[in-house]
Amino acid sequence: MGMVNKTLRLQKLNELLKHNDGYTIIDLQVLLDVEERTVRKDLTLIQSEPYNAKLVTDLYRGRMRVYKYQDTNYDLPLFKKHDGLKEKMNEVVSFLSEYGGLPQYEWLKACLMAIESDTLADIKGIMSVGNNAELKGLDFIQPLIDAIRHKYPIKLTYQPYGKEERTINVQPYHIKQFNNRWFLIGCPEKAYVLHNYALDRITDIEHLSKDYIETDVDFKEYFDDVIGVTVNDVETSVIELLVSRERFPYIETKPLHWTQKHLKEKDTDDHVFVTIEVKPNKELIALLLSFGADLIVVSPKYVREEITEGITKLYKQYNQAKYGE
Repeated sequence: MGMVNKTLRLQKLNELLKHNDGYTIIDLQVLLDVEERTVRKDLTLIQSEPYNAKLVTDLYRGRMRVYKYQDTNYDLPLFKKHDGLKEKMNEVVSFLSEYGGLPQYEWLKACLMAIESDTLADIKGIMSVGNNAELKGLDFIQPLIDAIRHKYPIKLTYQPYGKEERTINVQPYHIKQFNNRWFLIGCPEKAYVLHNYALDRITDIEHLSKDYIETDVDFKEYFDDVIGVTVNDVETSVIELLVSRERFPYIETKPLHWTQKHLKEKDTDDHVFVTIEVKPNKELIALLLSFGADLIVVSPKYVREEITEGITKLYKQYNQAKYGE
């Protein structure tokens, strides 16, 4: 039912964004009857692959940004036609998306778009999806899906980086892909907190003849407050950032997180002021560091200090290295 509701919501959002006057976040929240976070996530989704919807970026009503399509005749690809084949394929895509995006998922979306334009040609000849064929652990995806669907605990043989191989009894709940790696989210035996296990560090899986312990975690929302897969037991923090004007267009069309906001009144001549509200984790730090000199963390202080420490360590490594001499 959740996927049906989402499809209907996106269909309504698609119609609202065609309106000449546009709508603010608050307007969309009321009209769609959902929370602000849901609206922002949907807007981020439709601007990403494979939809690539183009929204007006410089229209404001007071301090509130107004959202509408650049071309008000535009339609999200999935709502152009409604033939039987497309509907059947859409069901398959929705089913697969429940598992966090299997490798075939993007290919199926591309097929839908080709059907809609009546040009169901050789998709492989015009589209490719990033994939690392040498990535270890992909063979474990199907056994893990089976364990989650049929509700049985498993024994993992796991090789953490730089540590001894060990076995862990785990209640498996969810599989997630992030940064081209796959992770199992589950609860180790006699522990009552969720852990993530990289599939490329798993060397073996065994089914256990033990009781399966259900979880009340809703994985459709579990990762909402983080970037990546690490969900620390902390409150969310507002991360204030200054992004160079040269780099800002990249994160404007592909936001760092669905909570991203542009506070135009705090912009400087050289930088754009942006905030996101997340639970800090190692993936956030890695992402911020990846922007190099194009991004400055303004606050909070402890995130700024972690970034400074990472930059200092990198500088020392390059300064002391004898390579390239």
